[in-house]
Amino acid sequence: MPLKVTRRSSTGALTITGTVAGTRVRRRAQSDSLALAREEAAALEAEILRTEWHGERRGNRSFAEAVLSYLDAKPRSANHRARLHRLLKAIGTISLASVNQEKAIELKHKMLRPEAAPGTYTRAIIMPIRAVLNYANQLGWCDPPRIAAPRENQGRTRFLLPEEVERLITAAAPHLRPLLIFLVGTGARMSEAIELDWRDVDLIGGRAIFWRTKGGKRRNTLLSPRVVAALANLDHREGPVFLTSHRRPYGDRQRRYGGQIKTAWVGALRRAGLDPGLTPHDCRHTWASWHYGLHKDLIRLQQEGGWSTVALVTRYAHLLPRGQEEAIRRFLTCHQNDTSSKVVDLITS
Repeated sequence: MPLKVTRRSSTGALTITGTVAGTRVRRRAQSDSLALAREEAAALEAEILRTEWHGERRGNRSFAEAVLSYLDAKPRSANHRARLHRLLKAIGTISLASVNQEKAIELKHKMLRPEAAPGTYTRAIIMPIRAVLNYANQLGWCDPPRIAAPRENQGRTRFLLPEEVERLITAAAPHLRPLLIFLVGTGARMSEAIELDWRDVDLIGGRAIFWRTKGGKRRNTLLSPRVVAALANLDHREGPVFLTSHRRPYGDRQRRYGGQIKTAWVGALRRAGLDPGLTPHDCRHTWASWHYGLHKDLIRLQQEGGWSTVALVTRYAHLLPRGQEEAIRRFLTCHQNDTSSKVVDLITS
């Protein structure tokens, strides 16, 4: 039975109704023009018959359906889920076939500030879209994505010298000091540090385990005496290792949007007289540059830092000025301000 277009007497709206190849259709036409509504009905009927004969056309499913299936497939990080939520809100109802390079550029202008860096565009829009489209392609829902990311100049890699780190720690708020020592001493990402639980810390053995990493793989890290001392002086041994100034765990909003220690960090930089452009992630750059300065081993740096390839850590080679090795070793040993009877017992046992 071919689809028919009728006009509802109550509202005057045009409605497409009928049954084609066992599929019952009853929906409002997109136009109030009778001629356009009839063309819409004919196109809809042709699409139903094509699907019946040849199977579902690739790319016809909605992007929203693909996102929901992607999130249900396996656990995703809170930050990744938040990015997809913002992307889905901005992209609206659209088919997978319509998510292309042009749509990505449109989303860039819609979601980001004009001065946003190319890397921000890649992380906030390109990478989430690619992840969903690659997943949908594996299900046979669409073709592989062909969305290019902009080339980004690597720019300068910022890091701190041992003397600068000491100034930063001294200038920081009390609750922030152990976290800064941990970040510089282990190379942990901010999310890895604030999600670290006491169950995964071995102060006696000088080890910690990160379960929720960027690459999704468990990573072990060694704790230097300075880091052990900083953690041992904390007055709690249950739940998250690092707490806010109000002695509460860092919340989901802080984890997702990168504002975990923003205010305290800016204040510490100002009091220490350091470059205000530094970010907490530069603590990881600092650890990596120190690591290579001490060991001259890119493969070891890649493995201990949790990078996926050696190519990603070549940027840290030869950053450190000569003559800093002894100062780094002094930093990594127990500092006089971090000692206490319980610390001494731990690091000398």
